[in-house]
Amino acid sequence: MEKETKIKILKDLIDIKSVNDNETAVAEYLLKLFQDHGIKAKLVAEFHNRSNIVAEIGTGEHPKIALSGHLDTVHQGDERTWKSEPFSGTLKKGRMYGRGATDMKAGMADLAITMIELVESGEPINGTIRFIGTIGEELSAAGSKYLTDKGYVDDLDAIVIAEPSGVSLHGLRSYVNSDGVTIEPEVLKSLLKKAFLSDALEQHFIIKAHKGWMAYRVTARGKAAHSSMPQMGINAIDSLIKYYLAEKEFYANLSESDPELGRTVYSPDIFHGGEQINSVPDLAYEIVKVRTIPQVSNEELIQRLQNLITKLNAQPGMELELTVEHSELPVKSDNHTHLIDIFQKHAAHTMHEPDELPTIGVSLGTDASEFRRRNETMDVVVLGPGNTTAHSPNEYVEISTYLDMIKLYKATILDFMAHNQA
Repeated sequence: MEKETKIKILKDLIDIKSVNDNETAVAEYLLKLFQDHGIKAKLVAEFHNRSNIVAEIGTGEHPKIALSGHLDTVHQGDERTWKSEPFSGTLKKGRMYGRGATDMKAGMADLAITMIELVESGEPINGTIRFIGTIGEELSAAGSKYLTDKGYVDDLDAIVIAEPSGVSLHGLRSYVNSDGVTIEPEVLKSLLKKAFLSDALEQHFIIKAHKGWMAYRVTARGKAAHSSMPQMGINAIDSLIKYYLAEKEFYANLSESDPELGRTVYSPDIFHGGEQINSVPDLAYEIVKVRTIPQVSNEELIQRLQNLITKLNAQPGMELELTVEHSELPVKSDNHTHLIDIFQKHAAHTMHEPDELPTIGVSLGTDASEFRRRNETMDVVVLGPGNTTAHSPNEYVEISTYLDMIKLYKATILDFMAHNQA
């Protein structure tokens, strides 16, 4: 496939507005792209105007590897902060700008082009390669949950998720020293030295482990009263604040840590209380998103929080309730298929970066949490074009990285097939 065609595919995908909706338009574009190149593909409808897509090439036998990503994007935010139209891919100085350029239209385009070029190369595919495009990853992992329940990952030996895993060299030091990244000290020391001497644009990593996550709501109930006589009521906001302060102390005192993932990450994101200024509020709530580790499982964390609430509810006027709204498990790869090793081997001659894909653990989540629910033994690698501009205004992907990643995927997949023959 010509370079210009690959860039056009990326722009076309960015031009489709799929802010946690309208994924069918993205899926239909990819469906036609596959069909035009003789690859069997199908849409898997889930909701109105929201379809997943699955395609497959190869023999249908093992080894079986999936290439996966999501079709949705986050909201563009305040468009006044953008220097270009968010939903019109803009090519400028070697970068493609637009919402989803990094997260993760570039990854989806790369995976699709990889499959097309493998077919057109005429090289034998001694195994099975399955493309999985999901809806709703950004908010609920709805697509990966649905496809997992339908059995689309049951038979896989490995899966590659093309989430953005790169960072510009200008921001490398702050990235690897952040609370959201865990990297071995000696690897970090070597990487920073190599980066100082490099004229590359970015460094990409293999994410071999990532935290799980959980969203929960804590509701405080009080007693409504006229604001001229507040002593006649029970202010639910007071109860929520008392809980919130206890909750902050609870998380600060969590001592458990994972060598690859670090500690549990707590982020209370939404608070709501009161409806009008002349009434004592009888309802208030907070919504928390917490990033979890195996040492304090999602279930264990909920039990500890419930114990805290039970203790507080024993106090006069306190009425708190905990509701879990979503729960995804942590993910680790054990590399039993040597997929990580194979990626690192081929990165040396395809990626042109300071180091050959060092492995890290991160706090973000991916569809892998759902996929692993029904297939705990498959290897999982998170690696894709793109960088830390995901979810930001003026999100972009380096075109050079976008093109190099296709070469890396192709070389790695063929090697994986040869390495894992029964």
